[in-house]
Amino acid sequence: MRLESKININAKPEKVWELLLKKVFEPNEFIPGIEEFNIVEREENEFVRTLYTETDDVVELITLFPEEMEMTFSLVKHAFLKGLLTNKILADGENSILCFEQNREVTMEELKGIDMQPALDAAVLQIKELAEA
Repeated sequence: MRLESKININAKPEKVWELLLKKVFEPNEFIPGIEEFNIVEREENEFVRTLYTETDDVVELITLFPEEMEMTFSLVKHAFLKGLLTNKILADGENSILCFEQNREVTMEELKGIDMQPALDAAVLQIKELAEA
C-alpha cells in the first residue's frame, strides 16, 4: 500500500532536517508508547534501531541521505507491517515541503484494510508544528 503525505512548512529545510534527525535518535519524544530504544550504527549514515513497546519490538534499518535531505526506514521486524517509509525535504525558497511516503504492506489478515493515512498525516503535521514554533 502506497501512501503519501506532504505539507508546506514555514521553516528552512535545515531546521526541518534537524527535527527529522532528532526523531531518529530520540524517538521517544515523538512516538508514544516507546518504553526503551536502542540504536546501533552499522556504517556511516546507516543505523539499526529497535523500539521496545509494551506490546511489540520494532526493528528498523534507517539510512540517511543528508545531501538529498532524505531518510528511509525499512522494517526488519514488526508485528503486522513490512516495507519502507521515506522522509524527504524539498526546498521551497526559504521554506520547506516535507513529504512522507509509505510503501508498506499489512501482514496480519485481520488488520488488512486498516487506514494508515491519518497516522502518516499526523507525523508530518507534528514536524510542521515543531519547526514553526
